[in-house]
Amino acid sequence: MFDRRSISIVVVVAATTGIVIARVAGAGGPGAAAGRDDGDPDEVHSPGGNDNPYDDTTSPSHGNAPPVTTVPVAPPPSRQPVPLQNGMLKLPSGRFTMGSLNPHAPANERPPRTVNLDSFWIDRTEVTVGAYKACVDSGECARPARTSSACTFDQGDPELPVSCVHWRDADAYCRFAGKRLPSEREWEYAARGPFPTPFPWGLLASCVNGATLLNDQTAHSCVSRPWRVGTHPGGASTYGVQDMSGNVEEWTVDWYVESLGPGPAPRSGAAHVLRGGGWLSPPSMSRTTSRDWGSALEAGPNVGFRCARDE
Repeated sequence: MFDRRSISIVVVVAATTGIVIARVAGAGGPGAAAGRDDGDPDEVHSPGGNDNPYDDTTSPSHGNAPPVTTVPVAPPPSRQPVPLQNGMLKLPSGRFTMGSLNPHAPANERPPRTVNLDSFWIDRTEVTVGAYKACVDSGECARPARTSSACTFDQGDPELPVSCVHWRDADAYCRFAGKRLPSEREWEYAARGPFPTPFPWGLLASCVNGATLLNDQTAHSCVSRPWRVGTHPGGASTYGVQDMSGNVEEWTVDWYVESLGPGPAPRSGAAHVLRGGGWLSPPSMSRTTSRDWGSALEAGPNVGFRCARDE
C-alpha cells in the first residue's frame, strides 16, 4: 500500500490515474488506500453522486445504457428497535450472510458465508474526541498521532469522531472503557443486520447519509472534515447504529486475511481489519461488506473506531 501520510496532491493523482480502482477491481484486495490519505480534499461539493461499481443491485453500466440487474437484494431495511444503554445498543443474537453475493465485488468479500452471532452490545456512534480525551487525561491512552492537519483531536470539537488513532490505542481506549473492539463479524452484522443491503440505510450511496468521497472517480469529499457523530440519523443501520458508512473507517479486533472462511478468525497477522470507509474513501469502499486493512503504523485522518462488549 502506498504512503498514507502523503499530501493532498497525491490523493488527486491516485484518483485520476485509477490506482484506487485498479487495486479493487484488478488485484481483488482492499481498495481504500486513497481513502486513507492524509491530505485535505481540494474542495467540498454538494451531496450527490450515487456511483458504486459494487452495488449489489446492479452490474456496472456503460455509456448511456441502463444498469443490468444481476443480484437480487432485499428492499431498504426497516428499523428494528433494540435496547439503548449508556450510548450502546444491544443487538440480538442472529444468523446472517456475511460478505457480498455480487461477482463484481472485490475477492476479499467473497464467498458469502453464513454466520451465527450471540447477542452483544456496540457503541451507537464512533468514539468521540471528547471521550478519547478523557482517557488521555487519565494517562491510560496516548494522544492520537499528529499525521495530518485533518486529524480531529486538536480541532476543538469534542463531538467529532476521534481520528489518527493507531490500532493499539483504539484497543487501549476500549479496555479503559470496560469494552473491547468489535469483531469484523459483529461490525458487519451491526451495519446490515440480516438484510443484504449495500449500505446501512439501503441500496445507494448518498452524501446525505454518509460522509465519503463524492464517487469513485474523484478525490473530492462530500465534506471538509468528518461530521459530528450521529449528525445524520437517516444513515443509521436497521438497528440504529450510526455512521457505519463513511465519516471514519473503523478498527476491528480481527487480523486481516484476504478471504475469510466459516471457521474462527485468524489469531495473528500483519495488519488488522478496517471497516466502513471514511470521509476520504470512495463509496465502493464504504459499503457494509467492504473490507480494508491497516498496519501497526496506520494512524491517518480517515481512521477511527467504536467499541463493543459482550452481552
